[in-house]
Amino acid sequence: MTTTKTKYLSYFGNLNNQARIEELHAAHGALISIFVGFLLVVSAASGLRFLETNLPRLQEAASLESLRVKVAMAAELTNKAEPVDFNPVAVNIKPTTALTLTLKFKNTGTKTWTKKTVYLKSLTTALKFKHKFWKDPYLPAQLTEDTVKPDEIGTFKFALTSPDKFNYYEGDFLVVNNNVMISGSETTIRLNVVADPANWKPVVVAPPVLTVPTAANTQPQMSVCSLKLKIANSLTGVDNETCDIAFGLPDNGPMMRVGLFTTENSITIFNNQAWQVYDANDILLASVPAGQPITFYYSKDKSEYAFDFIDHTVRTNLYLKLSNFNNGFFTVSSYDDKPSWNSNINYNDFKGNLEIRYNDFKKRVWLIESLPLEEYIKGIKETSNSDPIEYQKAMVTAARTYALYHHNTGTKHGKEFFDVDAYYDQVYKGYVAEQIMPRQVEAVAATSGVIATYNNEIIVAAYFARSDGRTRSYKEVWGKDIPYLVSVPTSYTASDELFGHGVGIDATDALRHAKNDNWTYDRILKYYYTNVLLEKIY
Repeated sequence: MTTTKTKYLSYFGNLNNQARIEELHAAHGALISIFVGFLLVVSAASGLRFLETNLPRLQEAASLESLRVKVAMAAELTNKAEPVDFNPVAVNIKPTTALTLTLKFKNTGTKTWTKKTVYLKSLTTALKFKHKFWKDPYLPAQLTEDTVKPDEIGTFKFALTSPDKFNYYEGDFLVVNNNVMISGSETTIRLNVVADPANWKPVVVAPPVLTVPTAANTQPQMSVCSLKLKIANSLTGVDNETCDIAFGLPDNGPMMRVGLFTTENSITIFNNQAWQVYDANDILLASVPAGQPITFYYSKDKSEYAFDFIDHTVRTNLYLKLSNFNNGFFTVSSYDDKPSWNSNINYNDFKGNLEIRYNDFKKRVWLIESLPLEEYIKGIKETSNSDPIEYQKAMVTAARTYALYHHNTGTKHGKEFFDVDAYYDQVYKGYVAEQIMPRQVEAVAATSGVIATYNNEIIVAAYFARSDGRTRSYKEVWGKDIPYLVSVPTSYTASDELFGHGVGIDATDALRHAKNDNWTYDRILKYYYTNVLLEKIY
């Protein structure tokens, strides 16, 4: 039985710059090695043929640029296409309305397309258009024809659903053959969601107009998105909503990977719905009925994962992925996380997908949860349900910003394959916390997609329990000048003792300002984070 102690208001922020540099160097070296390997293969005709037929599967959510880098050399001669009769104007449409489209592409390469291997692929920017008929979120349509020879035309028919908010949207699609991009097939679908499209007219898409930046302290309403990020409704307190469209992120945000806990013991898990177990190569190992527990083991000596299912033992050297495909919730019955104030509560339910994975970096097994950012924020346990809603909105916005910062950089826990942990970064208690804190869920919905930025960068949104009359600057505590993390007075905690690192939001002071002085969430954030902007990115 694994046991944890309840803790509130995290002690985070001490970024290990040296570790980040080493990781970046390692990644850079890896990229160089891959590129050199490609050149050697391309140098020989037989090597090119091998490369064409044996490129590894690309990640489903990979960006268009990543796809180009990995497949350009192999696909250039054999996999080529050009759109046929494609009109690049936007379609006026009502919110949450289905639309059927037909895309046609001429096969301009040397390889015959087959219905079995050729699909229309949606990139992350197109997930906002997902229809229930899509076989897979990233594969909305299959080639209609059985075969399409060079110089023939292939057809894809598929349905879209327009987003539920009035605005202009773009989503990118391309065609793949055995999950390898077909060059020239990149297509952007444009929808203009309006109240009354009865008199349909095409909307010509004009390029964005860049504006001259204004002084940092004025916090302007910007006309274009300038936020640097790797990965529109009106909302009070938000400075910039243009990034809502620019990044094309799903309404629930990007997928977060959360390190729940480490253990050297077995892990027993069940789900209230049917679920599945896959290995790292997406090979199905077990389809498990609802309510049936499975106990998973990892042997360091054998580097082997194992579990018993029906009448046999499954063994593999590949890490395990637990798919919550029926949208139930997992209960980790071997994990005991009960707060001291109520032993009837156990924070051991999780509604994302799970992963059991050993890493060589620190030689330990993690249970990792993967779920959308907004769903992750609902499970944060840094406030109380009775706290003022504006305070809760401020704290969930800080938590969202902090999580996205690490998701975007990917360096803090990259060697252990997740973005944030559930204890030292931010206290995360999963589905149970969401159930007992409905006002926090309300605060998450009210600020959905809103983050704090400074100078076009996501900020390190530090917060702590209580100060002693003033917060500390980032430089005082961790030795680096960060202009938005400077010392500010905290009148409500002037007679208290410092509890925490002292950088960023003084949670006690902020709570009392919300309760006694009616501070709104944006005022709270902009007081403790100097000269930041609030931007809605999805």
